[in-house]
Amino acid sequence: MRLRLALLLVPWLWGAAWAADAPPLTIDPALARGPADAPVVIIEFADFECPSCKRARGPLDEVLREFDGKIRHVHKDFPVPTHKGAFPAAEAARCAAAQGAFWPYHDLLFLSVPDFSRDDLVGYAGRLSLDRTLFATCLDTHQFRKEIEADVKEGRALKLPGTPTFLVNGRPLVGAQPVEAFREAIRDALKSTSAP
Repeated sequence: MRLRLALLLVPWLWGAAWAADAPPLTIDPALARGPADAPVVIIEFADFECPSCKRARGPLDEVLREFDGKIRHVHKDFPVPTHKGAFPAAEAARCAAAQGAFWPYHDLLFLSVPDFSRDDLVGYAGRLSLDRTLFATCLDTHQFRKEIEADVKEGRALKLPGTPTFLVNGRPLVGAQPVEAFREAIRDALKSTSAP
């Protein structure tokens, strides 16, 4: 019982501490979906190799459909160092973004077995009809390494407790969440944005 209570309190305590001194976050429009002026912004720090990030897809996708037009969903890379394929997968997703296909590639990565060899990553680009040569060059030259490192730096500055971490208009939700937890956070955010 004590362990369960501690696990429940850590995200809450972290959220209370974080809210007071949160640094501003950068948003890459290529890694965002939904209206730029949406009343609710969900910033997700994720790792493509993280099982909890994969489990979060269903509930998150459900609320994105349910609150269509009211949410801007922003992806931030936070590859865990022990997940050897996570950083290359993040680079690959950014290379797909350079060809206008971040979200389809993002979704494909989460549907795949997290092996993420170079051939797999280039193969996924081919499945989405991306220019494979351009994609492979982007991947091999680590074109987006600095952007991913900047996301990681932001996550560390926030002292993220793990992945996935969602910030719903700044309110943290840590770990794979049930759909009702997302709904509650979104409804609270909508109420606070419509308050006089």
